[in-house]
Amino acid sequence: EPIARRIGARMLLCLVGLPPAAHVGGTQAITLNPIDGWAGVSGTAAEQPTAMGAGLVLRVPSALNSFKGPTATARYELVSLADTFGPALAEVFHASGSFRTALIGCARDVKVLFKIGTSLADSASDHDEEGCRGRLGDVLRQHVGDRAPTADEFVSSISSLCGDHWGGFTSFESKRPPPGALEWHQDWAAADLQYAFGACRTVMLAFPAAGASGHDVHEGEGILTELVQLSHEFSTESLKARNSYRGLSTGEQDRKAASDLGVTEEHIVRPRYCRGQEILVYKDAEHLHRSPRATSDPAGRARQAIWRFQ
Repeated sequence: EPIARRIGARMLLCLVGLPPAAHVGGTQAITLNPIDGWAGVSGTAAEQPTAMGAGLVLRVPSALNSFKGPTATARYELVSLADTFGPALAEVFHASGSFRTALIGCARDVKVLFKIGTSLADSASDHDEEGCRGRLGDVLRQHVGDRAPTADEFVSSISSLCGDHWGGFTSFESKRPPPGALEWHQDWAAADLQYAFGACRTVMLAFPAAGASGHDVHEGEGILTELVQLSHEFSTESLKARNSYRGLSTGEQDRKAASDLGVTEEHIVRPRYCRGQEILVYKDAEHLHRSPRATSDPAGRARQAIWRFQ
């Protein structure tokens, strides 16, 4: 049975509970439903804490009502690597730095196969699909063995977590975050709003640096993307089109948008990476996100790379 067909029944969702309803200035602490369309799953939740920080839901200020959409319906989720790809792959992923490095080297192959399986497919640019399957499949078999998923199963397993696709696949392989990644932002442009306010989800698969032993991966903060959960769907790109944002750099615009929204420390969620919660899933329209600040410190970099699927 293909792995992708087993995801709905086997996925381990480590839901993060929110505080009881309360208001603190512009802060609204509310309970949100699981992401739309996800079936209930049996299994044992990962040990607490699943995240650090209060993570209070940020109520969009009334002055910015023209930039918001419907009330948010979903909270971020942490998904098990083992339930997504199988326990054999998860075990090797945690134990073998050479496997993680080899997998990162297949980023182009993953990108092509991911695109082929979505509405983004373009036959003119995807002619190398068989070569991509071969390279990715070889890495999986060489490191995981007979229980390894095929290349197609690997990509479809992660792809199925995304819902509707609109943004494609990106691999950030440098330990230094890309420009602007350390500021609170969203991923779409204003022209993409018809997708952003739909069912699409962002899926982040992180590749942690080796732990103290040199084999087991580092666990804790500074690996997965940091989030701010919003009370409503929102478009920061539309907000940044206002006259007051003109002439500012992208980073300055992002900082001003976060300030106008009222982001404070109490809103920040820092998901904790560990066994059983290696994959981060969230709706981009209902969150702000940024690279963990630890990755910008050469002495405290906690991840080797991160893959983003949308």
